[in-house]
Amino acid sequence: MALLIARVIVLIVLIIVVSAKRSSAPFQFDEEDAGLTVPQLIWKYGYNVEEHQVPTEDGYILSMYRIPPRSGTTTKRPILMMHSLMSSCSDFILIGPKHGLGYLLANRDYDIWLSNARGNRYSRKHKRFHVKSPKFWNFTFHEIGYYDVPASIDYVLDKTNSERLHYVGFSQGTLVSFVATSSRPEYNDKIIQMQEISPAAYLGEPLSIFIRLLSLLAPGLADGYFASGANQFLPFWKGQYDFYNTVCPAPAQTLCRILLNDVVGANPRQLDPKTLRIFLGHFPSGAGILQILHYAQAFKDGIFRRYDYGDDEQNRAIYGTKEVPRYNVSKITAPVRIYYGYNDNVIPYVNVQRLERDLPNVVGTYLVPDERFTHADFILANEVKELLYDEIVKNVEAAEREG
Repeated sequence: MALLIARVIVLIVLIIVVSAKRSSAPFQFDEEDAGLTVPQLIWKYGYNVEEHQVPTEDGYILSMYRIPPRSGTTTKRPILMMHSLMSSCSDFILIGPKHGLGYLLANRDYDIWLSNARGNRYSRKHKRFHVKSPKFWNFTFHEIGYYDVPASIDYVLDKTNSERLHYVGFSQGTLVSFVATSSRPEYNDKIIQMQEISPAAYLGEPLSIFIRLLSLLAPGLADGYFASGANQFLPFWKGQYDFYNTVCPAPAQTLCRILLNDVVGANPRQLDPKTLRIFLGHFPSGAGILQILHYAQAFKDGIFRRYDYGDDEQNRAIYGTKEVPRYNVSKITAPVRIYYGYNDNVIPYVNVQRLERDLPNVVGTYLVPDERFTHADFILANEVKELLYDEIVKNVEAAEREG
């Protein structure tokens, strides 16, 4: 406890000192962007946008947003982008057209498809179940990987008359792609190259105290949620921007930054107060309780496997064995490029290096050249374009030429 208190005090001092020196964010965005939807943001900044409804095999309807090629037609293969946990496809466009990865790739005349996993603010429809029904929320991250990712790939390939596409994932967006390509290996042949940003598969021993504590308490907390009739964790609500502004007033935003710095890592120089405010207008965007429980298991045991129901008979009824099946990453044969940071509290770099050793077709690994680069910095850092996105764009272009 004394160590935790000391750590909090150090973080508070660091935040106060750095906030006084911090320059404004370099991004092209406005305060109103916190309250706009993804298609509204894309349209606002001069890009065409289409909304598509993608059905999955198990009945979910996913919202996907397309930024079509600026020239109208293109010979380049499409790009599918998948977001992080409790977030949405805003991950890739929130910081504006001069810096957001989705825009940077669109500017290169790629056909951009921004996917949304089941349960977030944009994908809350099912053919049979209402979003308030417990049956709607009967999924973990396995179903997102096994159903949502393949459905999105097939939909994009069909609409663009393409045989293969580029895949870009961030955090959960990487994990579910690994679930998809290991569980349904035929989808490896549909991917030119996987750009995996802060790749999540092995999640054991996170550096965040909050994540460790939540992982321990998750089963009891879930019981409380279910008893109250709740099935989702931190859903999006329209008042969250005003709420966070009240709880965490600028410029210090002390409470929000203390929590954020523990969860993702601390790098105050890279996170501007305005960027954080706008981000909190879009995040959290919702997730299912079972989805969170699946993550809690992975954080505790570090094993990349399906959901453990905690009962041998139930596991046997679902899996045919009391042992919970592991994902076989050796079946992931699509070319993979990995991008990671040293100060990522969610996905420690040692876990990334282990994954790199186990994947059979890693074609490149990139360590972000900022020793304090955090999990949030992959989408919010002031210098994310120069430190990371320029490298990703270069590698997508090379894969396009070679593939």
